[in-house]
Parts: sequence; structure tokens; C-alpha cells
Amino acid sequence: MIRATFTLLLRTACLGTAVLCLTGTVSAQLAKKTTDPDNDPVFIKKAASEIDRRLANDFKKKNVTPLPAVDDSRWMRRLYLDAAGRIPTYEEAITFLNDTAPDKREKLVDTLLKSEGYTGSMYNYYLDLLRATSRLGSDGTRSGVPYLRWIRESAASNKPYDKLTYELLTTEGDGWEEGKGAVGYFERDRGMPLDNMANTTRIFLGTHIECAQCHDHPYDKWKQLDFYEMSAFTHGLETGHRDELSKHANEKYNGKNAEQDRLRRDLYRWLYDNIYDFGVTGGGDGIIKLPMDFKGKGGKPEEAVRAKSIYPGAGNTRREEINDARMKFAKWVINPQNPRFTLLIANRMWKKVMGIGLFEPVDKFVEVSKENPAGTVISNPEVMTYLEQLMKEVNYDLRTFQKVLFNSRAYALGTNPGSVDPKMPYAFNGRAVRRMKAEQVWDSMAALVVPNIDYRKGGSLSPAAAVYGQVIGQSAYAIYEELKKGKDPKDTANRIREMNAWVDKTAAQLKSGGGKKSDDSMMMMESSMTAAGDSKASAMQDPAKWAGYSKAFLRSYELPSPTPPDHFLRKFGQSSREVIEGGSTDSDVTQVLSLINGHVEKNIIGDSKALIYKAINDAATPEDKVRAAFITILSRQPTPAEMDLMLPEAKKGRDGIKNILYALLNSNEFIFIL
Repeated sequence: MIRATFTLLLRTACLGTAVLCLTGTVSAQLAKKTTDPDNDPVFIKKAASEIDRRLANDFKKKNVTPLPAVDDSRWMRRLYLDAAGRIPTYEEAITFLNDTAPDKREKLVDTLLKSEGYTGSMYNYYLDLLRATSRLGSDGTRSGVPYLRWIRESAASNKPYDKLTYELLTTEGDGWEEGKGAVGYFERDRGMPLDNMANTTRIFLGTHIECAQCHDHPYDKWKQLDFYEMSAFTHGLETGHRDELSKHANEKYNGKNAEQDRLRRDLYRWLYDNIYDFGVTGGGDGIIKLPMDFKGKGGKPEEAVRAKSIYPGAGNTRREEINDARMKFAKWVINPQNPRFTLLIANRMWKKVMGIGLFEPVDKFVEVSKENPAGTVISNPEVMTYLEQLMKEVNYDLRTFQKVLFNSRAYALGTNPGSVDPKMPYAFNGRAVRRMKAEQVWDSMAALVVPNIDYRKGGSLSPAAAVYGQVIGQSAYAIYEELKKGKDPKDTANRIREMNAWVDKTAAQLKSGGGKKSDDSMMMMESSMTAAGDSKASAMQDPAKWAGYSKAFLRSYELPSPTPPDHFLRKFGQSSREVIEGGSTDSDVTQVLSLINGHVEKNIIGDSKALIYKAINDAATPEDKVRAAFITILSRQPTPAEMDLMLPEAKKGRDGIKNILYALLNSNEFIFIL
């Protein structure tokens, strides 16, 4: 009967040589915020209206008719998924749908953009963009937690994008030193500085220059010399440390003086990877030698070349090495006069909200040249120009920028019934249908099972040091403070004695059962990683609130990055974090089987305690139970035809209700954003 009901429901649901004059100091730029557009409703409304006006002009030019606006139900569901990363709960949906205030949409936008769900959703976005992982290194021995915590804290504090970028490109120090987690950006690509620069140009400049590492670019204007002149900015930067302390720890793990005791060896290995050999030093030389097999124009093999940006901008005008090239490069990247930085992040945010970028791919903008006469086509240049202006006006505040987009009439337009090719210019006269991202699917299902799921914390960001699957009774930050911070770097002998003493103490503690399983380390909410302005967060400190619920059901932003290959998230396209924005929303048979043959029945419908049953159990009549099921899963009331279809099932009792839930959760309408 389940399959029959499911089938019936599916039928009904369907930089050159010039030096750019950097205006003002970078500190002044990053400290700016003389106005507060985020809390100025007049500004938000005016900016949203300007976007709508420019889109309307384009509709008229192209003789395109915009689709009618969606109703409250569809708009609400769309907003929850785009802003908070999940569908609304039954209570949230009913509260909004029953609200008669004329400004209820504006209020919901404000609420969600200051919620823990938004912070987690932006954190996921940055993880994907920056390829940030919980474990670093080819063998995963180094913890990526300091980097992930820094990203989470940046999302929670709504750190301006230009400041975030600057810190990524300039921070140096030890990974576990407070406030230095951004060194993970270079540690992520340890030993691959040229690849790191290629990724930097794609992420922040929308330029694919990686092909020019080996030869002149065949389809763009970039030459091999351009690549190495860019790479000179960060050349000489060093990841990790090669001092006597790190040498001693490494020798005790796998050198000729290695420990025989496996636990002690692993403790030395942990210290080596995380405390003594985890960090970034050096400001960049500003000069680099061309490779021996250099074949490009403008240089000779092994010739030293100076740093110079591929667009008019930063350059090293001195022949000698400089020790601040990396900082100089970062200042140029984030400068509002940089021709690419603002363009790229404005288009990325437009795509995040609207589903398709004004140009695609969002990380590849190609200027018209003889190598590529067509160049990149912007579907609406007027809107793109204004979005760049808006991004500067809001001081690179991505939350405020998204607030403008969410408040536009364009965001509320109906769903385009036809297929949309993202590679072709799109008029944005309606919403292009897209499947939920893996994180949205997982988080929406988790919200159907666990109450207050946004606030349930896991151990993925815990700074507790773990060896042999046991958590040491100290955080890694405390170990760093004890063994490294503030120590005299010249006092090597005494510091080695302190290291050995710590290993002796910790090994004895673990052998006596002093550790605990790392799986049991539920993390308390920390204010630095909590959404500023979320009034509910302070009341959600006690993990006991979720006693009895499966520990597997945490929001995606509380799980390791990425999850294991066999996890539900990976099956539905979560990025492996190997490439920039490597997630996929393509569908396949594995996903269908995961939903139909196991996950939905076992983990949602089969859980009698699941939140999904609360509103249904409270409903008095079979008709009300059907309505509760639809609002809980699809955020809307059933149509008369759907009510006629489902009512006989509802009258059968619990088994019939399970059939209804199964059918709704496996429908296209559930898994797509309309």
C-alpha cells in the first residue's frame, strides 16, 4: 500500500604593469562601518526596489513577462531553505501563515538572517568555497579544527567578506594560537604553494590561471609568466616548522630514536602534527625563480621574476626580495578598485539566493581577448553593475547584501515551469527549479525528527585532543599554552624536557582509563560560534534537552567536513572538499534507493518520538491529520484532490499515517526548491 500511495502522490506532485593607487590604509578599510544598512529598513527597501527596477527594464527589452509572485507558503519554504538551510517546522510554518501583519515577510527575513540556522548555513557555504576539512594532510594526521572554528566564528560574527579574505591571505602564526585559525588556508595546501595561488585566483578573482603553470593558456590571455609573477607574492611562505622541537617530536615517532611504546609514539606524533609543526610563517618574498622547463614568453628558465598582479594593481617594483609581499597582495585583492573582487562575491551571493549567477560559472570570468573573442556573458549588466555598487555600500556585509535580495520582488516570483540551462543567460523572470543541496536534504529531514535541531551541538569542532580514539583531558589550546606559547625559543633543552614530561603524564593517564571515547564528546555551545542576535541560543546550552534522540541526527554543520564517503550527505552530493564548490545536486539511483528503501522509513517514519508526529497526534480529525502532515513536510495545505487521495489512508490510523508521510517525503516537491 505504501508504494501505491507513493505512486499516486507523485502523479499529483510534481593586474598589468601599472601600480594601483590603494586609497587609504587597509586598516581603515577593514574598520569602516560609518553607517548600518542592515538595520535601516529604508535602505533595504530602496536597494531591493532598484534591483527590481533594473530587472523590469530587462524584461521590457527582451519582451519577457515575469511570472506571478508565489503565495506565502512557497515563499516561506523557499526562504527557510535559502537562509537557514532547512524547511520550516510545523510550528514555524503555522506561526508565519497565521500572521496577518503586512510586514511579516520582512520580519521573517530579519529573524532567519540572525538565527543559528543562518550561521550554520553560511559556515557550510564557506567550507565548500574554501575546501576546508576536519583533517589535514594526505594521511589526515593533522587536525583542521582551528581552521574550521575560525570559519565558524567568522560566520557567527558576520565578519565582512573583505576582512575575512584579508585574514585568510595574511595571518601567520601557530594554528592553535588563539585567533590564528586562518593559517589553515595555507596549511590546507601544504607543500603545494602554486596550487594554492591557483585556488586563490579562482575563489577571489574568478580567474582560471592554473593552466598557465605549465604553458601559456590556450583559451585565455594568461601567459606562463603571469602565473609565476602572481605566485611570487606568496613564495617563501612556510607551512609548519622545522625547528629542534618538531625534529625531536618526529624522531620520537618514526626516527631512529622512535619510542617502542605505541601510545607514546602516537602522542609524539600528535604533538608534532598539531603543536610543533602546524602553522604559517613568512610574509612572502615577492620574487620567484621560473622553473627549469619554462617555455613561456617574457622570461627564461630559472630567471628570477618579481611579483606582479595579473590585473593593474599590486607589483613589486624592487629587484630584491621583500618581506611583506603577501600583505601587499592581500591589500590589492580586497581593494574596492580591484576589478574582480567585488564582482565575484556579488555574483556568488546572487547565485546563492537566486539559484543561478548573473554569469556562470561563478568562479570564471573571461575578458574578451583574441584567445577568447566571446568572453563571459553577463545576463543583466545593469543589475550586475548595481550589485557591485551595493556590495561596496554595505561594506561587504554578506548578510545585509542577502537581506536586500530576499526582500526583492524578484525573489518572490513564481517557479519557471520550463527547464533552465544555467550555461545560458537567464532573465530571472521566475525561479529556476533546483534540487536541494545535500546539506539541505539532510538538515530538513533532521528537523522532522529532532526538536530545536539548529542548536544541537556535536563534537566536530571540539578542540579536545584525541589519540587512539580517546579524548585527552585537555583541549589542544591548553596544550599549546602549556608547551609552546610564551616559551623562549632558544631554551630548546628545557622545552624538550617539558614535552617529554607531558607525554609521560598523558600516556599514564590514558593507560589508566583517564580518557574517554571521542564519540561521546558533545560540545557545549560557545558564544564565539553562536549567531549574534539569536535570542533563543542562550536557552539551548544543555545537551540533556536532546536525550533519547539519535546522536546521528545533527545538522550538517555539526558533522565532520566532509562526512565519510558512505554517509547520506555524500550520497546526495556533498563536496569531498577536494575542489572549490565541489558539491553536486545531480540525482541518481543511489539517492532514490536511499530514500525509498531505508532512510525515510527507518530514521524518520519508524521513530515514534520523531517531531514529525507531534502535530499529527495533536490533530483531532483525519482531515486535520492530513493537513498537519502536509504543513509539516511540504509547508502548505493539501489541495482538494490531495485531501481526497489521502483521507482514506488517514482513517486507517497509524499505518495509514505512515503511508502518507512516506509518500510526501519521497515526492519531488519535498526534495526540490520551487
